[in-house]
Amino acid sequence: MKSHSSRRPAFTLVELLVVIAIVALLIALLLPAIQSARTAARRMQCQNNMKQLGVAIHNFVDIHDVFPPSKVKYRWCTQASAGNNSSASVGHSLITFLLPFIEQQAAYSAYHFDRNWQNPVNRTATQIHITSLLCPESDPVRFCRAGVTRGNASHDRIIEFFCSDYTSCDQSARPLQTTLRSMGIDRSDWRSILRAANTDNATITRRIPFEPHRVSMRGMLSVDPVSFAMVTDGLSNSMMLFECAGRPFKFELGRRAGDSEVTPRTPLGGARWADDDQQIYQDYICNGTQMFNCSNHQEIYSLHPGGCNFLYGDGSVWFHSEAMSPEAFVSRFTSAAGDVVMP
Repeated sequence: MKSHSSRRPAFTLVELLVVIAIVALLIALLLPAIQSARTAARRMQCQNNMKQLGVAIHNFVDIHDVFPPSKVKYRWCTQASAGNNSSASVGHSLITFLLPFIEQQAAYSAYHFDRNWQNPVNRTATQIHITSLLCPESDPVRFCRAGVTRGNASHDRIIEFFCSDYTSCDQSARPLQTTLRSMGIDRSDWRSILRAANTDNATITRRIPFEPHRVSMRGMLSVDPVSFAMVTDGLSNSMMLFECAGRPFKFELGRRAGDSEVTPRTPLGGARWADDDQQIYQDYICNGTQMFNCSNHQEIYSLHPGGCNFLYGDGSVWFHSEAMSPEAFVSRFTSAAGDVVMP
């Protein structure tokens, strides 16, 4: 009798190669979709962070009847100057005024508004890591050397920047206004909703006297406060809060620029959430007509591909393409220019 040996079914080499090729093709097709989904999720989380800040600003208005200042910079003429250890120069960012409304009551209680944000008495508050102020596209924790050039005595001291990627932008700076006028774009008022409360004047007679009862949140709002009624272009048509992401590291046109430990002008100032220099002044256009996402050095800048999130006066958040025309951008940026926002 003949015995029949049974054979185990198996892939041939060609079949195996075909399967591997199909799997590789599927992975190649899925990876961009996964990356796109993650990018969209981070952008939505960033929008949610900005919406929470919008709610905080509106809660502030409900209590004080006016918007918080975009920044505060006071100089008291009756106090001897001793740098950050004196009340002679007092500066605070927008975020310091919003602390009670973003679940940071402990930081607010520890913060001294009668001292500069850098004063040692404010260190307990200003070195609190507030994750809701950070865009998910940015580094969650940012360390940098203290000095900007090698040979600096403090260069080897590594410090953490307690950052905010969301900031106010008081107005378009004069160089930008000049550039826009040359393009046929002009406005009677170039300011956005949030305004600075500054008495940082060179003439000492213009500096206000130090009065302890005025050193309070309410007292600091005495310089040009803005109410809902003053936003004549409409809250839903006027930008209020902006992204300036990635600081203290420098970014330009979507890429990390330079060495933040060596290159001049880096690490970028204004990164810390309590710093009055956290506010930005827009004065730069790139690629001919691009109004934002050019550089994060005192400019509107996001790490989201192709555009940027903007918080409007009514609390809504919109993602705008960086290809937005200068005319359309200016109409949305200004709050009392009498212009019409086109859809």
